[in-house]
Amino acid sequence: MMRCPTCKKDNTLRPWEGLTTVMGVEVEGRGQRCRSCGEILIELTERGRQERLAAEQLVARGIRSGVEFKFVRKLAGLRANEVADMFGVRKETVSRWERGEVEIPRTAAYALGELFAHPKLTRQRLEAFAQP
Repeated sequence: MMRCPTCKKDNTLRPWEGLTTVMGVEVEGRGQRCRSCGEILIELTERGRQERLAAEQLVARGIRSGVEFKFVRKLAGLRANEVADMFGVRKETVSRWERGEVEIPRTAAYALGELFAHPKLTRQRLEAFAQP
């Protein structure tokens, strides 16, 4: 017997499938919905799948904001200093992009999208460009 963490009522959770929004992008989701209060509960593994789908859509349409840049960077498993080193900028510059203080160059947004979609190949290419 499962208890809803929001309304605390017992035996109200039922399987649920539908659209949910992640980073402003609608993705298909699965989880449980409380019949009493309407709360939707999503397992961590499902949430990870949804975040990956959202990131793929953001990359496909182009990363437009610092929040999106940071979201994709983290899902790609990259630290800000790694991105800075690969892109030839300071860590503070990446931080300013992510906070929205400075506009993200389109080339940086594109390169991050490529790192997300094709990590090994893109990393090799960026490292080759960095060679003197």
